[in-house]
Amino acid sequence: MRKYCMLVAALAAWFLLSPNAARAYDGPWCAVISLGGGTVSENCSMPSFEVCRAEALRFGSTSFCRQNGYFRGYSQEAPRYRVKKSKRSSRYR
Repeated sequence: MRKYCMLVAALAAWFLLSPNAARAYDGPWCAVISLGGGTVSENCSMPSFEVCRAEALRFGSTSFCRQNGYFRGYSQEAPRYRVKKSKRSSRYR
């Protein structure tokens, strides 16, 4: 029983501390999906309004899209080129 509790605690810690937990709010759009009976699910991984709307329409006319308030923008990629240094400026120093 003790080993079982240790295993459950280790798995819980791994899930809580994994970097994928922060990816819950990936996209700029959220599909708010009505599952019926007052139950609502929200999927905030939509990259565009068109994708979000298509996902929401799969679940009926009561589902809709909204902007994701937690979205902070996509990270900027590093430039793929290197800036060349001028030979002239290094000569006169």
